[in-house]
Amino acid sequence: MVKMRFDFLDGVRGLAALWVVLFHSMLFNGYATEKIKWSENIFLNILQKPLSIGHIAVAIFIVLSGFCLAIPIVNNDLNLKGGFKRYISRRAKRLIPPYYIALLLSGLLILLFPILQEPHNTAWDNKLPITIGSVVSHIGLFHNLNNSWIYKINGAHWSIATEWQIYWFFPLILFLWKKYNLIVSFSIITILALILYKIVPFAAPQFLILFFMGVVCCYYAFRAKTINKINLPLSAVLLCAFFAFLIFRKTSPLVANITLGLFFSYFLYSCFVYKNTHNKTLFLLESKPMEFLGKISYSLYLIHGPFLALANLILLNNFDLTNDVRQIILFVFVIAFILPVSALFYHLVERRFLNN
Repeated sequence: MVKMRFDFLDGVRGLAALWVVLFHSMLFNGYATEKIKWSENIFLNILQKPLSIGHIAVAIFIVLSGFCLAIPIVNNDLNLKGGFKRYISRRAKRLIPPYYIALLLSGLLILLFPILQEPHNTAWDNKLPITIGSVVSHIGLFHNLNNSWIYKINGAHWSIATEWQIYWFFPLILFLWKKYNLIVSFSIITILALILYKIVPFAAPQFLILFFMGVVCCYYAFRAKTINKINLPLSAVLLCAFFAFLIFRKTSPLVANITLGLFFSYFLYSCFVYKNTHNKTLFLLESKPMEFLGKISYSLYLIHGPFLALANLILLNNFDLTNDVRQIILFVFVIAFILPVSALFYHLVERRFLNN
């Protein structure tokens, strides 16, 4: 029987979530909403560079989502186990209740702390004001389709709506794949995603292509019997090289996301097949800290925004600190406060909605 769970996937997911959170700490601390304020301290500047592209980690989540959802179907003739109703109800149970509770928590924090209710020329400004439209659209998970709603209340939540909408395309992907073939189905989905990108680019419909890449990656990973030893280091080098390229060269979100999808899918395929064929530990990705991060990654992603914004605004308005000092404090705040609170949210909320 094929092993249905690979611990390194949680490690990748955990690293991606932490990457996003640390990136947001820099964004909130950048004073203006348009760019990060770079440190003149060489060590902090070196740390800021890779963290500055943390937004790209959302694309990693989407590829992982496609990969993980494909695991049951690649061994079931591309059929959804239990049918569409079981599939979508399990997705809804896993994604939506923790999201709603995190959304409520975000609203309560804004209500309880007046400092979060007024703009201060930081990245928190576009989360305000809370309107009936933004609340209704967030509840309905369509806030990503309107530029005036997408980042309200809790900015990180825009991708939850995008992922939920992608879930509804998964059965279509499988239908087209079985009716025609992989190339035709991938072409149709790509064309559809590009059309949607022209209409609502801020909703990142290109993630539909990345999701499909994750599905394809899983399909071929399970069929691979052997792997060239060069694949894993080569895929890791290519992925890191692309990250370095993004740090120093501004690239359109469409091109960046699709290219990352290709490189990360290759890396994911290499890790999976290497692990499956050699049964060796991928040390860093399967370590205890990575296991912990992976377990709480969704909770971390859901709740970190308002806490980060609150900490930054308190520091900005009550203490005469340099930008560097404030940034270091925010990094420590992520580790010392946000991670434990996310773990608490996981145990009190998210864990209750996990599917078996």
